[in-house]
Amino acid sequence: MFDLWGNILIEIGLFTLFGVLYYFYQKRKIMHYEANKGPIVMEMILQSCLSEKNDTAQPELDNVIEALDDYLQNKSDTPPTALLNQFAQSGSCSVELKNVIVEGLEEYGKK
Repeated sequence: MFDLWGNILIEIGLFTLFGVLYYFYQKRKIMHYEANKGPIVMEMILQSCLSEKNDTAQPELDNVIEALDDYLQNKSDTPPTALLNQFAQSGSCSVELKNVIVEGLEEYGKK
């Protein structure tokens, strides 16, 4: 009888310990993501812009790609949110790319 209750208490203790360790692991992952959210979101927008670009000359899209690349290569300190907003509202931006830009800026927190 004592072995049964002892085993149950040991299992509860182990599950509690693993739960606490998992909580701190997830908290560390979330804090790391929040600290690097800007570059992650801007990289996603840059990848979408590059996939949208084709062989024809698109000067507005080229400017957006250059500004995003400069930010990601640490040549610029601030992300090009104003340029992204302006490009998303222009007629040369496709609907799919506009949705990606708007959602990315909402995630970034600067719309």
